[in-house]
Amino acid sequence: MTLIQEMGYAAYGVRDLDQAVEFFRNVCQLEVTERADGVVFLSGDTRHHWVRLEERAEPGVLRLGYRAVSAAAIDEVARRLDRLGVPHRRVDDFAHDRVTGALRFRAPDGIEYEIYEQMLSLPASPAPARGIACLLHAVIFVPDVAEARAFYTDALGMLVSDRIEDVITFLRCGNQYHHALGVARGAAGGKLDHIAMLVSDVEDVLRFRAHAINKGALEGDLVKHVASTSVSVYLHEPAEGIGVEFANGHAKIADESYAGRLLKAGPTTVNGWSGGFPDRPLGEPAAAPGAGLGGGTAAAALASAAGPQPVTTGV
Repeated sequence: MTLIQEMGYAAYGVRDLDQAVEFFRNVCQLEVTERADGVVFLSGDTRHHWVRLEERAEPGVLRLGYRAVSAAAIDEVARRLDRLGVPHRRVDDFAHDRVTGALRFRAPDGIEYEIYEQMLSLPASPAPARGIACLLHAVIFVPDVAEARAFYTDALGMLVSDRIEDVITFLRCGNQYHHALGVARGAAGGKLDHIAMLVSDVEDVLRFRAHAINKGALEGDLVKHVASTSVSVYLHEPAEGIGVEFANGHAKIADESYAGRLLKAGPTTVNGWSGGFPDRPLGEPAAAPGAGLGGGTAAAALASAAGPQPVTTGV
């Protein structure tokens, strides 16, 4: 049963509100839609916000918002949370939050979620035309990937797309993109690795790469993800620990019966280009490809690395 349609927004606590706005506005090319006392909303289209920034003493993710397919779906999520013993509450503050029908809860991994019915719509997009199509997904760190996978499939009705061993599971929802949520092995405490935005053309990815280099915000370099088939580049705001991926070619999975692949962890799973070409010395057998670059986020580094060591900090 499909309950969740798409990722709606990410809410961050930031120490320097103006600096965070500068990153999302002039590096990521979103635009401010509303500003209140200590709160700024930014968007890339006619939806009121993709990002909510709140001035806080400590930086970090405050909440992830997902749009439900209907009001009845939110009621069903509430029933499932009751069955799982997860406390939740209804929130009705449209003037402050700009969404309706909101249900909030904290998942066992520590991340707070808001499942909502509708978000305020703008008459036109205030953001410049940069090829950005939508907010695509979030990747979070969880202490136990199997437990998180069981929770999100049960409570929110998400479907498993692919898994990279016991390191990362990718979960999809109603819009069918390969993942609306990724859960990666890491320390407890509710850490967000990155959010991702879908762009319309691979040239848009390259433009964001060049722009990020100019702004000193590039994290790693271009990657070709085997699981989602996307070509991506990662941007990083180090002061507040914010990571943003720009991706093109992200696969859709229309078959609800698709249960996903169990992929081997390693550099070429995270980045299909990372092996390069083998050396070909005269008179010698061809050498195996090297390890190459794994990717631009802590979650990518985790999936690239050998061994069971968990990552304890996000980007």
